[in-house]
Amino acid sequence: MADLETIRKKLEKYIIENNHTFREISLKIGRKDSYIQQYIKYGFPKRLNEMDRKKICQLLNIPEKELLDDDLIKSAITPAPYEDEDIRTTTNEFISLDIYATRPDANIYQNIIGRISLNFIEFGHWLSGNPFDLKIIKFEGDYMEPTILNGSLIIFDSHINSYRGDGVYVIKIGEAVQVKRLQQTDSQTMMLKVDSPRYQDINCKVKDITIIGRALFQLSGRPL
Repeated sequence: MADLETIRKKLEKYIIENNHTFREISLKIGRKDSYIQQYIKYGFPKRLNEMDRKKICQLLNIPEKELLDDDLIKSAITPAPYEDEDIRTTTNEFISLDIYATRPDANIYQNIIGRISLNFIEFGHWLSGNPFDLKIIKFEGDYMEPTILNGSLIIFDSHINSYRGDGVYVIKIGEAVQVKRLQQTDSQTMMLKVDSPRYQDINCKVKDITIIGRALFQLSGRPL
């Protein structure tokens, strides 16, 4: 039996045995350099399309059936090959992300208020790790103006849940979820900085701050 995880492990084994790298295989099949790593390590995309699978099997000199999972064989359905790169980047390689509110709650991930889909090939460079660590939160408040506007969507990497140097983080203090610039002043204290001159920066004990993620980008709510 060969499920999807088994297929990914088999591919990893074949690549290593043939003295190739994930990056090398990705580029040789016409993909971006992180494509094979994302597929093997994180299962994205869920299944290789027919054209990619054929190219990989030719490069590694293995039978195509080695990379066919049982469900695909049973259903006798093979994903249609892409005729060109434009089609490839606009079809089924999308990641769907929930949008969370900053309402006080024991778990912000219970406050789903929307959803957005992103084409992974176009937006996957926003983080270097697992694409499913990418989260979106709706920012509320004016304390980060003019950098971040009230109502903007903040895209953050939820895998970063510890201080990684000065930057903008999604944090939790008590029950309040906030977006602040963090600057460590000593081993016990963190400076919570704001961009608006109407508010004051504050010092806070490190033990009182829970880092939910590091902010990467914003989708601004600024009217045109």
